Amino acid sequence: MASNSPRPTKAERRSAARAQAQALREEQERKERRAKITRRSLLGVGALAVVGIGAGLAYSARDDGSQGAAAVATDKADKKGVPSVVMSDGSWTYGKGMVAGTANEGATVLDVYFDYSCHFCATFETLHADEIADLVNAGTVTLVLHPCKILGMDWTDMVMNAQGLVLDEDPEHALEFHNTASALFTKIYSAQDTSMMTVDNLVAAADEAGVKEEVSAKFADAIKANTYSAWTELGNETFQDKGLTGTPTIQLDGESVDLGSIGTSTGLTDLIKKG
Repeated sequence: MASNSPRPTKAERRSAARAQAQALREEQERKERRAKITRRSLLGVGALAVVGIGAGLAYSARDDGSQGAAAVATDKADKKGVPSVVMSDGSWTYGKGMVAGTANEGATVLDVYFDYSCHFCATFETLHADEIADLVNAGTVTLVLHPCKILGMDWTDMVMNAQGLVLDEDPEHALEFHNTASALFTKIYSAQDTSMMTVDNLVAAADEAGVKEEVSAKFADAIKANTYSAWTELGNETFQDKGLTGTPTIQLDGESVDLGSIGTSTGLTDLIKKG
């Protein structure tokens, strides 16, 4: 059954996202302090310290030097089980007008690697959704979304199948559904209530996004059949091939972004202006 509790407004979601972003910055500062202490303690014996990702945590907040392709993929995946608009690397794109499958020629490429079961990813989307739309519509960036499943949760499969269906049958509402699905996961994570991970709640998120009812009515069948499993696999292959280690990983023209430096609703814009 869908939750009967009122959905938070966009302003409330933005406020919660700002609070979470502040918590992330503070946690990152603590990690960096611990890392400095570890490096100092190991320098005397010439050891190399490798800081791993904590159990259940998928957050890449620091530029680890990894480089991604600064250009948007040019070929479609053209594969069964992958939405028709999706590119060969599992991504889908947005240029001016926020039309799926478009790009802004010559613009900065904004790559967002995410997992629908990653609450840090959901926080990023909630905080920066409006800002990214403004940057795309101004022709400043091309948005490239890279879904993957690195946390191994069934929820990711559920959302990927629903999102795949929307991309194929109602693409004009795909980005808004992406955003409302992210907001839904923020609510689920905050409540620590996995019973909210239902098809009904995904349908409600789709309704909020304006997705056609005849499309969201097919969510249950697509999820049961895991219709878009090939898309998930393709996204995972790209994530692994690029040597990425956590989500969200954000890149501007192939350069990894320190998420701690963009923890405001204008953080990306400010960073691009500095560049």
